[in-house]
Amino acid sequence: MKTRNLILICTLFGASWGINAQVNLDSLFAIWNDANQPDTVRLEAIHGIAWDGYRNTNPDSSFYFAQLGYDLAKAIGHIKWMALALNTQGGSCFAKGDYDKAFDYWTLSANNYEAIGDSAGVSKAMANIGNVYQKKGDPDKAFEYFFQSLKINEALDDKRVIGHLLSLIGQLYYRQGNVDQAMSYLDRSLNIGKEIEDFEIIAKSQNGIGVLYLEAGEYLKALEVFAELLAYHKSTGDKVAAAGTLSNIGNVYMGQRDLPKALENTKLALNAFAEYGIPYGESGASRNVGMIYMGQGDYALALEYLNRSLSICKKMDAKQIIAEVQVNIAQVYALQGNHAKAISFGTQAMALCKETGALKATMENALTLTSSYKATGKYRQALEMNELFFQTRDSLNSEKNQKAIIQQQIKSDYEKQKAIDDVENEKRVAIETQKKENQQKLSIAIGIGLLLISLLALVILNRLKVTRQQKAIIEEQKKKVEQSEKYKEQFLANMSHEIRTPMHAISGMVKILERNAHPPSQDIYLNAMRTSSDNLVVILNDVLDLSKIEAGKLDIENITIEPAMVMENVRQILNYKAEEKGLVLSCKIGEGVPQFVMGDPTRLNQILINLAGNAIKFTEKGKVDILLEKENGHLKFSIKDTGIGISKNRIGNIFGAFQQANDSISRHYGGTGLGLSISKQLVELQNGKIWVESEENQGSTFFVELPLVAAAADAIDQNLITGDKLKTMAASLKGIRILLAEDNEFNQMIAQDDLSYYIEEVKIDSVKNGALAVEKFKTGDYDLILMDVQMPEMNGFEAARMIREIEEKEGKGNAIPIIAMTASLLKSEVDNCYAAGMDNYIPKPYKAEELIGPIFKEIKR
Repeated sequence: MKTRNLILICTLFGASWGINAQVNLDSLFAIWNDANQPDTVRLEAIHGIAWDGYRNTNPDSSFYFAQLGYDLAKAIGHIKWMALALNTQGGSCFAKGDYDKAFDYWTLSANNYEAIGDSAGVSKAMANIGNVYQKKGDPDKAFEYFFQSLKINEALDDKRVIGHLLSLIGQLYYRQGNVDQAMSYLDRSLNIGKEIEDFEIIAKSQNGIGVLYLEAGEYLKALEVFAELLAYHKSTGDKVAAAGTLSNIGNVYMGQRDLPKALENTKLALNAFAEYGIPYGESGASRNVGMIYMGQGDYALALEYLNRSLSICKKMDAKQIIAEVQVNIAQVYALQGNHAKAISFGTQAMALCKETGALKATMENALTLTSSYKATGKYRQALEMNELFFQTRDSLNSEKNQKAIIQQQIKSDYEKQKAIDDVENEKRVAIETQKKENQQKLSIAIGIGLLLISLLALVILNRLKVTRQQKAIIEEQKKKVEQSEKYKEQFLANMSHEIRTPMHAISGMVKILERNAHPPSQDIYLNAMRTSSDNLVVILNDVLDLSKIEAGKLDIENITIEPAMVMENVRQILNYKAEEKGLVLSCKIGEGVPQFVMGDPTRLNQILINLAGNAIKFTEKGKVDILLEKENGHLKFSIKDTGIGISKNRIGNIFGAFQQANDSISRHYGGTGLGLSISKQLVELQNGKIWVESEENQGSTFFVELPLVAAAADAIDQNLITGDKLKTMAASLKGIRILLAEDNEFNQMIAQDDLSYYIEEVKIDSVKNGALAVEKFKTGDYDLILMDVQMPEMNGFEAARMIREIEEKEGKGNAIPIIAMTASLLKSEVDNCYAAGMDNYIPKPYKAEELIGPIFKEIKR
């Protein structure tokens, strides 16, 4: 409630640097209607009519007269007056609560000011746009525009405007809950106001400081500040600003629990807002009056004023305030004991609270609903609302120790009620039994028959009741598990994206540096960087794979593998690490091993890197040998080292998650303890087996057996991308035109460099978000679109869908190939790419064949 009154003051002053002056409209109209007056004089008059005369009292009239001024300015080609008229129209829309239109007109005003190099005008438009963003609930954007405006005016050394901006920034910090920063900026604003003797700045700053005192419970200081402000506004005749101050004085008295004085001042504010047609202020003051009557116990009048506020808010479509007022109405009904209506209004409010992200209203509403659900015997809903209350309160940095007490109280009430119900049931059973005994006295035979029927019915009913309860519990648990899995999957997708994106930049730039000319002395550093990035990707893959295996969502491919190439790849990746420790790393293939087999090359590579990487990690001197043999229709890999070995009491648990050979291993050698667990599960998913033979201080040998299925000749040709085949594919793409949508500058740079390196004469246009990609698609002629998935303004999914809709509307026969570039490799994320209309995907980080292969496939299909 208190916060809303500060927002009210921002609404009144945020669109301009000044408070409405008292103007003589008759004289201004006389000047405007005199065609003999110079055009600039007439423009000044119509601006005074539109801005000072009508903007707050009649925004529609203000807009109309500003349009007259705009038309004249346009006719004489006076851009500055055009910009000023657009600014006024933006202010009129802002006063009406139409923030989207206000944004449009202030943007046009900024463009006009920029066209004539008017920095002060651009600054004013930026501040106004910042106000729009804060009204629309985007404080980050609001801060961005406010600070841009402040930077311009600091360069211009315009202290008056700087003072106003500092006040706006302070008010915005207050709404974010940052009281220290709010007081700091308001104090700076107040000092500038006093320095230049600008009472308008002083008034705005003092109002903000007064609200801070009010929130801190320092009522005497707040009352002193507001009383001084009220005297000032009355002296200037600004009844609208005076109304805002009266509303705040009402809040001070409410804080002091002096409800009669609170009511007196708030009603004065309400009358002024109603008289001058300020809907936002009238809504807020009506709500305040309703809350005062609620505090006095006059629930009928409380509902009257709260419903008046709700009606005004709905006309303005102010969803967050609608939610807050609905919460207040629910509170009144709960106090009246009308819990059905309290639940009805509370439920409506909760939906809007979730939509607008209003945490404080959510918390208050949850508390009311907890009470009403509890009063109506709906204890499960009461527990849910109680849990929501504490979750929200914790988000607002509230105390946590009260949660267990109240929750225990509700559970206790539930158990007491259940005990009462059980007693009542026992009484009913006893009464029924007594009746049956009486009936037995009248007719033994009939009584026995009825007793048997009753008992049978009771057993059946109890069984049905238990079955229904068990089913309900199972369904509830199922929902919780599904929700938990959803959150877990979303977390993994976000984590994958956030880690893979910078890793892609690192590994990509290392590859670029390696293939470009560089001093040989840098090789050691580049190798170290590449090895480190590869190791980090392996760790990330381990975590993601473990979660996917647990969820049963890990897919195993069955494509062509060349085992020798996989082993060589492992050797190249790990050789530098081995040489760094003075170890010899060797790879050998026995006789009879086929050149090509069917399987999953990615998972095989992962298994061997985990096992060989561990062998190198735990070996201080000697060697590590990787041997592949054919044995009994299986491929048998053995990774042998001369390292520290594994003790007998540990060897049985070595393949468990987060297990190490002994307690000091993780401290000394590092690692997650996931590699062996992942390897075991990957092997078993391929119907293979894994085991280890080892003695402490004598080295270890890990064995992996996988089923051997020789690859068919056509499968070899189709799936395997050799180095020569990669060059041929890239050569066939010469001169293609690619649209690259990627917001990360580093990743954009890498993609451009890689594409230019592999594809001759490739033409690349780059944009930073999905919206720009759609616009480029409309006007450009491209063979392919590479689309990042997570981008600002419009993500890759939305952009792909829009492009497909445009193609369908225009009846294009051949849809342009769209390939996702995603740092999340979760199946759900990949499925979302296809669902949005994309044709393929490229992972980040990618290998050369993972980049060129999908492009070749989609271009040549």
